[in-house]
Amino acid sequence: MRHYGSVLVDEVDEPRPIREQAAMTLDLSGTYTYSTPGFPEPSETVTTRVSTRERDGMRMTSVRGLAPLLAGRIEAIADEGNRLHTLMELSTARIVISDTERDGPDSADTRDHGRLSTTYTGTADLPVTAVLDLAEQIRDQLAADRAAEETARSAEAARWDHLPWDIDHPDRELLDQAVEAGVPAGELVRIVGDHYLRYGHALRRTEELTIRRLVRERHDDLGLATDRQVELILSLLSERRRTGDGGGFQTGPVDRPGIEKLTRDQASTYIDSLKGAY
Repeated sequence: MRHYGSVLVDEVDEPRPIREQAAMTLDLSGTYTYSTPGFPEPSETVTTRVSTRERDGMRMTSVRGLAPLLAGRIEAIADEGNRLHTLMELSTARIVISDTERDGPDSADTRDHGRLSTTYTGTADLPVTAVLDLAEQIRDQLAADRAAEETARSAEAARWDHLPWDIDHPDRELLDQAVEAGVPAGELVRIVGDHYLRYGHALRRTEELTIRRLVRERHDDLGLATDRQVELILSLLSERRRTGDGGGFQTGPVDRPGIEKLTRDQASTYIDSLKGAY
């Protein structure tokens, strides 16, 4: 068995071609450690790094540290010398993904009119085509990730676009908390006034206290964590970050919005866990 990233690979397993792994999610920050006999250091660790830059409307993505992404193919190379040779060739290689085609026909190290390219020159055990197949999978995964992020942003924007305040409102956090707690937007307008909300006027003290009271009442109706429980959990989490302590028998949310969604019983159990009160 050889270890790379968080996966153990049996050396007798036949690796699946990159194209057959299309349904698998690539770890684009994974690591791969291999022995380097005869070198000053006994081993070498490679980490995948992805960087994207945009210039003049063109997006270019560079992927370095390819070994973790090709670990299955590398482990299938039986001869240790050949395996090390392939790793050395991969060590300085990169993949470049562009959303703009390049001039001229594709060559051995390019694909899709130059939108995919690599500096890897290939070995007998790992041809350039395997790295270009990997480039296609990376491109598909990055595109899917960007689409998911855009969908999430659009959904979040649509969630609030019917409310009479925008992202820059000085009291947006409290107003959003009230909506999430189930306080009707119409009730907030009645308290504050549509004009003041729409034009970004900060809440007056009486308006703020009234809205906080409504939020607490909604939390009470739903049996959600009390303000005291929320503050205690935040304090305990802060202390753990400061001291580096870990453990506990329960994991949970680490930010205020997530903690406020806990029930009182869940918050109580979470507090016991953070205190180490088993």
